[in-house]
Amino acid sequence: MIGLLVGAALGFAKGGPVGMIFGAVVGSWVATWISENILGNPSQKVRVQQAYFQALFTAIGKLAKVDGIVTNDEIRKCEIIMQKMHLDAQQRKLAIKYFNQGKAAGFNIEPVIDMFYRSSGRSYSIKQMFVEMLLEVASAGNKINIEEWDLLLAICKRLRFPRQFLITLARMRGFNIHGNFSYSGSSQHNSNQWRPPTQQKVNSYQVLGVSKSDSKAVIRKAYKKLMSSHHPDKLIAKGLPPEMVEIAKTKTQNIQAAWEDVKNMRGF
Repeated sequence: MIGLLVGAALGFAKGGPVGMIFGAVVGSWVATWISENILGNPSQKVRVQQAYFQALFTAIGKLAKVDGIVTNDEIRKCEIIMQKMHLDAQQRKLAIKYFNQGKAAGFNIEPVIDMFYRSSGRSYSIKQMFVEMLLEVASAGNKINIEEWDLLLAICKRLRFPRQFLITLARMRGFNIHGNFSYSGSSQHNSNQWRPPTQQKVNSYQVLGVSKSDSKAVIRKAYKKLMSSHHPDKLIAKGLPPEMVEIAKTKTQNIQAAWEDVKNMRGF
């Protein structure tokens, strides 16, 4: 920020409004270069990767214990995620550390999520990948209970990730969530009214987030949007940890397969 202001002031003195804009750009670039190459501070990309990693496994731990017990299915889901990320011994040790922190009684996850939000900025794709990983764990046992859903909603709210998008991602995994639930207020007073969304076999339309009645144009648009938001190179450029590349590749393969399946069924 200081580099930007100094550059803008010098630029304005030398070249007026145009010089101010040019000076601000140069000043910001110089300040960033000094910070990363001389002072040794991590780059914005590295900060996003570190915040993502910590938030992911802390949130997974919180999700696994939020209903009072960590099930074998939840442990297995977490193990699968670590395997897909190809974590080395040190990374695995760190992931387990964050997981244990998250599942500790009374642990406040809000500062961790807030740090991830500040690091990721406006990158919707990074947040979407993050929420998708949490859904993988929450859906262990092919259902999502009320405590898990409430925590997912709370995390999405702090990330400024729209509730409707969370519902859409859940529906794309075959869950019978339509945006309206049979409870209101806190779960403590309405747990007897909660009907946990159950998972059903996913079809290609659900993978693409569309319905059978949608037009070719709507389906194609959804397909292209999903492919763009899950493109590994774009996600890495925005700060997705390199360990998540294989997961992103698998998701794009699934999206591509669903698109090909729909094309064959509809004769596109």
